[in-house]
Amino acid sequence: MRHRIDFISLRWRVIRRGPNDERVFGLIAGLIAAAGVIAVAALTRAGDLDPGWLAVAISVFGVTWLLGPVLLPGVAPILDPQWFRTLPRPPVRIAREMSASEAMSVGTVITTSALLSFIVVAAPHGPGVIAVALLAVGAQVLLLVWLGRCASALVARLLRSAWGVRTAIFQMSAVLALSFAGWVPLFAVVLPNLGDGDVTMHTPPTEAVVPESLVTTLLTLPTGWGLVAVNAAMSGAAPAAIAAPLVGTLSCALLLRRAWIELTARTLRQPPRTARSGISVRERRRVRVAWPESATGAVVAREVKTWFRDPHRRLGLGHAWLTPVLMVVLVAPSGWAWSLPFIGVVAAAIAAMAAVNTYALDGTALWQILTTPGALRADIIGRQVTWMLLFGLPAIVGTIALSIASRSQFGPLAVGMTLAATGAGCATAPLLSALIPAIGADARNRVASSDNAGNPAGAQWTIFTAVAIAATIPLIPAGLTLTAPSSAAHLAFGAIVGSLTLLLALPLTRAHVERRGPALLAAMAAGDPTRHSAGQRRAPQFDAGAILRSKDSDRI
Repeated sequence: MRHRIDFISLRWRVIRRGPNDERVFGLIAGLIAAAGVIAVAALTRAGDLDPGWLAVAISVFGVTWLLGPVLLPGVAPILDPQWFRTLPRPPVRIAREMSASEAMSVGTVITTSALLSFIVVAAPHGPGVIAVALLAVGAQVLLLVWLGRCASALVARLLRSAWGVRTAIFQMSAVLALSFAGWVPLFAVVLPNLGDGDVTMHTPPTEAVVPESLVTTLLTLPTGWGLVAVNAAMSGAAPAAIAAPLVGTLSCALLLRRAWIELTARTLRQPPRTARSGISVRERRRVRVAWPESATGAVVAREVKTWFRDPHRRLGLGHAWLTPVLMVVLVAPSGWAWSLPFIGVVAAAIAAMAAVNTYALDGTALWQILTTPGALRADIIGRQVTWMLLFGLPAIVGTIALSIASRSQFGPLAVGMTLAATGAGCATAPLLSALIPAIGADARNRVASSDNAGNPAGAQWTIFTAVAIAATIPLIPAGLTLTAPSSAAHLAFGAIVGSLTLLLALPLTRAHVERRGPALLAAMAAGDPTRHSAGQRRAPQFDAGAILRSKDSDRI
């Protein structure tokens, strides 16, 4: 019991004293979503909404626990089991002691808040039903927590193999495609003539009712058993019908907890040297890059090879390429085929998000750039040229092709917006990579996508916002309406915005890296992102000779 309390105390200190910007953002966004679920429950209780929508909302929260580890691969857990492999206790016992602290997370608070919707629908039926709802909330939270923990452990193992990486790429790309374009088929039914400027809404003649088969399926899954128990209590069912889903939910939670303990114990048994990926670069798969013999050409050749070899960059490369294709598959069959060219704007934003942390991913290799005269400017330009070759040009060409194939009247506007978005993404990705680095394990110690590479979510949403703002500027000639008075004006505005951002970002990035490079290098050498911000007050002394004399200098 004492050791369990120690793990709980350690986890709480890490949460309280560690960087909390991402947790605060996630907590606020999650509580807004939880408030939406509670609102659905209130509407259901008032009879203004079909009860099936509550089952859908609760199931969505269950799915997030499964998809979360896929959306952020390589993010280190709050307490990494590998830290404790040298404790003088059996691995299974260490894992069991760690399990006591696993429920302490932002996700648990958000999910508990959302599941309070059980109490909202149960309140009019008396204290007995409210008691059942409270039990259902507790059992459902336990189930989802251990479902998420097992998913994290399994994803970490999957990402150690090439097959697992491909699976993660497809899963995350599918989630992103649904997030950005999943609503298009629905809105194409509600607003079928929006492309022609007609905003008349075509609402279904009957009340929006969730199909019975879908509700039955959702309630059959373990993530819906808590709601099944509450519904049974509200309908006055027999005690056995009420207790069965509660016991089933709790049993599944305990089984998942046991599975997590076994997976964690297996990790604890692995020596650090063998807890590595089997992926290696083979000579027959060598990436060949032909580029002019210059400093910038050398950077481009290096960057192209790195995008195909570094596990985390390769993961981002797959997302940036596959997500737009899946979006086309979702949008093309709908009545909004005129919106296909705008997928290029989203493709540019996703590509910028994938490239927003390249300096931190390269790690302490930054010392070579800082100690070589004239190398910094060539490095920044080379990164921008590589991004344009791998992401920008395909997005622009794809937008033009979709404009021609769909015969969209908004083709010139979409091309202009894509030009602005690609220019903004190409220009700001290296800048934000230096401004907001997500520092994890050094590049020489990362050989799998499951290795810690930091959490770049803050920089990703920052660059997504910047790209979105830049992409809206070509709308100015249209007066922010759906009409397009001048195709040339849209194209000109897009080209000007993209070019200006490229011209302005280069000196800004160069000046920042020159000024903050030593602090950034020290932060990456220590694996501590707080050193980068602390260095703004007093930059640490940078000694290239010390790095060259280090025992690991031959691997830098």
